[in-house]
Amino acid sequence: MTRFKAVLFDNGDTLFHKPLAPPAVAELAASLGRPIDEAEAFAAYQEVKAKKRSLGDEALVFGRNRSSDGHFAYYTACYAPLDAIAPGLAVAFYRDFKTNPASMIPYPDTEATLAALRDAGIAIGIVSNTGWDIRRGYARAGLDAMVDSFVLSFEHGMAKPEPAMWERACSELEVAPSEVLMVGNNPRADSGAAELGCTCLILPAVGRGERRGLDAALALVGIDRPASVPAA
Repeated sequence: MTRFKAVLFDNGDTLFHKPLAPPAVAELAASLGRPIDEAEAFAAYQEVKAKKRSLGDEALVFGRNRSSDGHFAYYTACYAPLDAIAPGLAVAFYRDFKTNPASMIPYPDTEATLAALRDAGIAIGIVSNTGWDIRRGYARAGLDAMVDSFVLSFEHGMAKPEPAMWERACSELEVAPSEVLMVGNNPRADSGAAELGCTCLILPAVGRGERRGLDAALALVGIDRPASVPAA
């Protein structure tokens, strides 16, 4: 019998990924009356990434997730270079790309993994640093009914790696930390679960849209990889 009664997942780059950003920059710029080509969109997004690195103070980075206002302020500051292309593009990119449920794309093995856990009677929770209601992305993908608990940082004024995030999730699922497996991709943020006493699985990076390797979580829980989960 498995020791785990619940599996908690990070969201971004664990269960869902984003589409490529430069095409979205080009599409939104065109919608604002400033068409740009692929090369311009790519260069603009490189400036965004440089701006984000310049705002890399740890207190600021983790503070962005404690409120929706902080999240908006941080990311629109990162996207500020886009306004040089078209006024308002930074806010449009935040609204229509960063926080748009349509930009949440499940990995190929996400649905089958959640279904396998559900069929085995294992509770499922999401513990995410975010500033908007990602439940809408799960609903859009038809996965919301598989999730028993969402602990979203901005709704509670705290953020990973604070153990209180997982304490809240364990409370909502009525399980002890020792009965929980946490699955994420960020060693700094997601390993905070271990401080509370959860077992923590950090997945290596994969390419956008590739199989995520979530069968590793199933193996730890003691579930054979379902036929519907693509093999590596």
